[in-house]
Amino acid sequence: MWASIKRYHFFYLRKGFYEFLKKASVKFGLVMIPVLAALMLFEKFTPGFEYYFAQLSLLVSEEFILSLFFVSETLLGLIPPDLFIIWAKQFASPYAVVALLAVLSYSGGLLAYFMGVKLLKINRLSHLINVKFAKQFTMLRSWGGFIIVVAALLPLPYSTMCLGAGMLKYSFKSLLLLGIFRIARFFVYAAVLFQVV
Repeated sequence: MWASIKRYHFFYLRKGFYEFLKKASVKFGLVMIPVLAALMLFEKFTPGFEYYFAQLSLLVSEEFILSLFFVSETLLGLIPPDLFIIWAKQFASPYAVVALLAVLSYSGGLLAYFMGVKLLKINRLSHLINVKFAKQFTMLRSWGGFIIVVAALLPLPYSTMCLGAGMLKYSFKSLLLLGIFRIARFFVYAAVLFQVV
């Protein structure tokens, strides 16, 4: 087992995974600090998220918001999931809503995987997607499951990685297991965001 771990370590070292992880972590920190500061300022100098979400709930239903979230989490993560986590705070049981969001995000990633499998059969679309997301797909080919975990935890395009996994015929069983990190992400982010907002 130790020999296997060492082999993987040298493989990822040679492929530049650790350097990528270091850069991604620094970028994450550099993005999150101003985002958290902006959220705190927003709460201090405006009526706050609770007020605006209450106004939003007069215009659209909770079901619509959850549906919008699921579509976003399936189609390349168009809306930052953190906004929905903040939205969850207004409920009597916010962590129950966070759990629902986490499951929807996890399911959206699985649906993106199957979309990738189907798109692989459509040559023109497959080529366009491979060109548009060449960088992400290269990382997926090089680092496999580790990049899926990183995308699940950090603000990388998780659904794009799942789409690419489908197109590259990555193991669905492995994706099912690694996707659990996506669920954990929602609870960790909620714990931080609920303190700020």
